[in-house]
Amino acid sequence: MPHPGTIVRDLLSSRGVTPVPGCHDALGALLIEQAGYPAVYMSGFSVAASFGKPDVGLLTVSEMVARAAQIARATSLPVIADADTGYGGPANIADCVQAFERAGIAAIHLEDQVMPKRCGALPGKALVPVEEMALRLAAARKARTSADFLIFGRTDAMTLHGLDESVARIRAMERAGADAVLVPSLSTAEEAAAVAGAVAVPVIYLTAETIRPIFSLDALQRQGFAMAIYALSLIQVSAAAQQAVLRELLEHGTTEGALDRMTSFKALNELVGVEKLSAFERALTETKA
Repeated sequence: MPHPGTIVRDLLSSRGVTPVPGCHDALGALLIEQAGYPAVYMSGFSVAASFGKPDVGLLTVSEMVARAAQIARATSLPVIADADTGYGGPANIADCVQAFERAGIAAIHLEDQVMPKRCGALPGKALVPVEEMALRLAAARKARTSADFLIFGRTDAMTLHGLDESVARIRAMERAGADAVLVPSLSTAEEAAAVAGAVAVPVIYLTAETIRPIFSLDALQRQGFAMAIYALSLIQVSAAAQQAVLRELLEHGTTEGALDRMTSFKALNELVGVEKLSAFERALTETKA
C-alpha cells in the first residue's frame, strides 16, 4: 500500500482541481468515501464544534490527534488534518507532527497565527513574523519520519494585511519547504488567481460557503488551484438538518414529516459495516463447526 501522503501528492499534481470535503468524525469520513471522493479533510473548526466549543485554540493536540486517528481508521482514503499552529514551539511542533504521523494521517497544515489561534473568519487574530512561521515549517519537516508525510503552510494574512502580504507569506513558506500552501478568505477571482499563480508549489483553495463567494471547480482550475477543501459544508448542513427535525418534533409532536429527509436505519447500518461484521462472525462459527 502506498503511503497516504503519496496519494495526496499525486492528487495535488494531477490535472484539474481535486475536491476534498471536510468532516469532524469517522461517520463523516465514511460518507465522504461512500460518495466517491478521493480524500478526506479533518476540519479544526468542525472538530471544535463537535465538542461544543468555538474554534479559538481550546482543543489540545492530544484531542485533535485522537480524533484524526479515529477518522483515519474508519476510511481507506488519505486524511488531511488541520494542525493549527503546531501547539507550541519547535519541540511541540515536532511532537505534533510525529503524533499525526503515527495516527496514519497523510498531511497536516500549519498556520502563521499567534497562539492561541482563532478561526480564520473570526476577528481578533494576530500573526507571527514570517521568520517564526518558517521555523515552524522547518521544525515540522525535520521531525517527520517520512518525506511522504506532507506539510502544508497556511497564512491568515488576507483579512489582516491584504493580498500583497498574503503572497509574500506563501512565498516564504515555499522557501521554507512547504509541500503546498493555503490562503483562506479570498473574495474575488482576481485575488484567487494572484494567490494561485504566486508560487510553484500546489495551492489549495478553502471554500467557506456562507462567508465568502463560491467559485466552481472549473473556475478554480482556471485560476490555477490544485485542490479545493470544503471544510465546513458537512457540519453546516448537519446542524441545519438537526435544527429542522428538532423544530418538526416541537411544533408537530411527531417527526413523521421529516422521514423523507432521514437516512434509513438499514442504510446507516450498511454504512458503518454491520453486514461485514456479521459475515466475520458467521465465518468464525462455520470454521468452528
